[in-house]
Amino acid sequence: MGTAYEERRGTLYNYRITFYGNVFAWVIHVVFLITFWRLDVTTLAWSNILSVLYYTLSFYFVHKRYYRTFFIGLFVEVVYNAIISTIVLGWGANVHYFILMVAYGVFFMPNVSRAIRIASTMLAMGIYGYLYVTVTDGTSPLSPTLEQVIGVTCLLATIALVAGLSLIFEGAVVEVTSELERSNERLHTLASRDGLTGLYNRTTGYRLVEEAIREAVVSGRPYTIALADIDHFKSFNEQHGHDCGDLVLKQVASALARTDSIAVRWGGEEFLLFLAGQSEDEAAETIDRLRQQIKSLETIYEGRRLSVTLTFGVTTWHGFKDVDTLVKEADDRLRAGKQAGKDRIVTSIHH
Repeated sequence: MGTAYEERRGTLYNYRITFYGNVFAWVIHVVFLITFWRLDVTTLAWSNILSVLYYTLSFYFVHKRYYRTFFIGLFVEVVYNAIISTIVLGWGANVHYFILMVAYGVFFMPNVSRAIRIASTMLAMGIYGYLYVTVTDGTSPLSPTLEQVIGVTCLLATIALVAGLSLIFEGAVVEVTSELERSNERLHTLASRDGLTGLYNRTTGYRLVEEAIREAVVSGRPYTIALADIDHFKSFNEQHGHDCGDLVLKQVASALARTDSIAVRWGGEEFLLFLAGQSEDEAAETIDRLRQQIKSLETIYEGRRLSVTLTFGVTTWHGFKDVDTLVKEADDRLRAGKQAGKDRIVTSIHH
């Protein structure tokens, strides 16, 4: 993926992973604080008081996007608390699972180099191995029932956090991928459409007409190309300014876009229409109705009603013919229509 994708994914993911991770850690340590206080395990109660205070402060790091600071503090706090808790409660309390969670979680931490991730993982696993070898019973072991409850809690919390990290990562990737797809669609539209009128631009229109001609030939249908030009267009710009000219172009384009055809802004005030499946007479009737509709449009600029008309040159064909030749024929008809007085259609019939 490109840089924009990586940056956007990083922005979403970094904030989510640190914020939700901080919330989860804060809640866990509040629960442990209350539990150990009630069990009169003073060492762990005070240890969890410090952890709650740290994670309360850590919300500031998340808000300010100090992700590296957040990660270092998280790693130190989790590993330290897991060591102390394992030594005090014993191996059976399963607090050591939090070290495994950190070893997994470092690969999801933002703004941390690969070398630091690997080193952190090796350190965490080294500490875990040392505790496994040296710790069995704790200095203040719990009753078997409490040990089992805390052990299950630690195990489930570790599983939940690992799953949560994965889901947050997946969610950020899916969301940014969707954004990227929407951006690509917008870019494709911008690349294929004329910015002022919204019709296909000449490059895209040419390609679409080529494809449509091949489809018409395969299906044995006739097809029509009409080249249209706005009459007296220069006078709109000269008398009223280019804003007026743009208004006329957009209104004409809007009318052309509503037809069942490929509508293209061919250049300047010139437009191209492609219709398939209509005979010469049917196509001429369709285009003449369109001409009359445009002529009857209420085009108002600065309180003045503008008279907007179009002249069309039309050519209908059966079988294959290249786009350039068809456009040349339509353009010949268009120029003939301009010379004959404008506001009309001129057709050409081929056998």
